[in-house]
Amino acid sequence: MKELTALALRHQSIAVVGMGKNTGKTVTVNCLLAGAAPRGIVLGLTSTGRDGEMTDIVSALPKPPIYLPEQAVLATSTLSLGKGTARLEILGTTGIYNPLGEIVIARVRERGSVEVSGPERTEDLRTIIGMLQDYAQLVVVDGAIDRMAASAPSVAEAAILATGAVIGRDVEKVVALTIHAAGVLTLPTCAGLEEQGKKLLAQGKTGVINEHGQVKEVPLTTAVDAPPEILDYLNPEYNSLLVGGALSDPLAELLLQASWKIPGLSVVVDNGTKVFVEPQRWQRLRRRVSISAARSINLIAITVNPVDPRGRRLPGKELVESLQELLPKILVVDPMAEGGMDNGLY
Repeated sequence: MKELTALALRHQSIAVVGMGKNTGKTVTVNCLLAGAAPRGIVLGLTSTGRDGEMTDIVSALPKPPIYLPEQAVLATSTLSLGKGTARLEILGTTGIYNPLGEIVIARVRERGSVEVSGPERTEDLRTIIGMLQDYAQLVVVDGAIDRMAASAPSVAEAAILATGAVIGRDVEKVVALTIHAAGVLTLPTCAGLEEQGKKLLAQGKTGVINEHGQVKEVPLTTAVDAPPEILDYLNPEYNSLLVGGALSDPLAELLLQASWKIPGLSVVVDNGTKVFVEPQRWQRLRRRVSISAARSINLIAITVNPVDPRGRRLPGKELVESLQELLPKILVVDPMAEGGMDNGLY
């Protein structure tokens, strides 16, 4: 896991996000923590949900604990304090709350396991990361299920995607779904997007833009359900749609229809975490419409868990090699095959 640790240490904040439960996200987090601590790096940790509990509160399956070394700094809720074996010293409060209470900043005085329950809102997560960076050189964000927003470039400098056997019946299915997720997250940056367009996207609004960079806002509350009025604003001159909210399946269908009438139709999203289009429709859309992002996500690695907790196992080496062949610029590793157990991750 030395290569993964080395990549992570080039950044000040890393989000670890999973494609579903039991994809090995917690093991990946533990790998980063175990790899950085011997180098004298002061670590910070928070989560976009609840993690580190012994049993999953949804599936009732056992979970690996999260371990923190001495001097590491943790942002977690008051009700999660004391749930692990680590001895913690509270450094301060944040004024930010989740259902388990106020989130506090604590330092690990004696290494051990911790339960992490961090902020739920993206803007609160940015604030918490900033607070942790007052104490830590590397902040790791444990992204809860379906909370890909933690990997957004406005939140973390880089991201690691955890995938595994639980999302597909065979290697081919897991690889296909992972390639789709990685492709969405790493949409290319839109060249030449002016400040007006970037501001509109950051505000979560919808608009159209022409080749000269002139922007017209589309007065819609949301574009998620793809109201047909959007087509009234798209034409051969204003042929690029700015989607500040979610790029959804209904909107993708509307754009596919429009692509036959509007030459050079393109779409710009704020970042890849805003895309929620199923894989087959996404492939059709990419063939017809140019899609880019105002800010590209820095996906530095993919970790693989070849074991489904329900008892099914896929060949880990084949998973890693298949993904690495299709994503040659992204590190792909199986943490357990590379000494995860030996590093005391369980």
